[in-house]
Amino acid sequence: MQDMLIDLKLAGKTVLIFGGGKIGEKKARKFLQANSMVVVVSKSFTDDLKRLGQQGKLKLVEAEVKVDSPSITSLISKSDLVIAATDNPKLNEDIVKEARKRGVLVCAVDMPSINDFYLPAIAQIGEIQIAVSTGGKSPAMARILRKRVEELITKEDALQVELQHYARKLAKSHIPDEKARKSVLYQIIQNSDVKRLLKEDNLKEAEALAKQIIEKY
Repeated sequence: MQDMLIDLKLAGKTVLIFGGGKIGEKKARKFLQANSMVVVVSKSFTDDLKRLGQQGKLKLVEAEVKVDSPSITSLISKSDLVIAATDNPKLNEDIVKEARKRGVLVCAVDMPSINDFYLPAIAQIGEIQIAVSTGGKSPAMARILRKRVEELITKEDALQVELQHYARKLAKSHIPDEKARKSVLYQIIQNSDVKRLLKEDNLKEAEALAKQIIEKY
C-alpha cells in the first residue's frame, strides 16, 4: 500500500523527541518552525539545544531514556507525536513499541520499516510547500529532488498564491456557482496583465485587477 502525504497542522501540538544530539536538534528545529511545543529528552544536549531551552523555545528533560520508566511513559502518553532519535537502534525500536502501545504516532530515525510516518524534504517559497518523500528509502535523494523543485518555483508563483487567497474569498461573495468561481479563478491565474504585475512584485495592483475581473463576471 502506498503512503499518503498529508499537510498536518502542528501548531500547539506536543512533539516529544528522544535524543539530544545533532539529529535530535535538527528534528527539534523542524517542529519549532511549525510552532509545535517541543520536548527533548536526553542525558545530554547539543549547545544549540541548550540555548533554545534557555530561551524558552523548547523544553529539555535531562534523563536517561528507559521506556519502562513511569516518567517516560507519562511523557509519551501526553504527546501528539514522538520522534526516536537516539544513537541506540534498539532503544529507538523500544520507543516505537511504547508509543504505539499508547496510540501515539511515532517515527524512528533510519528505521523506515517500523515508522508510522516520515519527515519529507520540504521545498518552500512563501506559502508554497512541496514535500518530497522517498518513503524513507533515500533521504539523500529526497534532498536532491527538493533542490530541483525549489529551482522551479518562482517568487511570482508565491505571489500568485497570495492573490488567489484574496480572489477566492472575494469570488465566494460575488459568484454563487462553484463551477463559475473556479473558471474565473483560473482566468485570473492565466491573465497576462496579472502575470506582469506579479512579476513586477506589485501584488496590490494585481488584487485590484482581480477584483475587476470578478465583479465583471
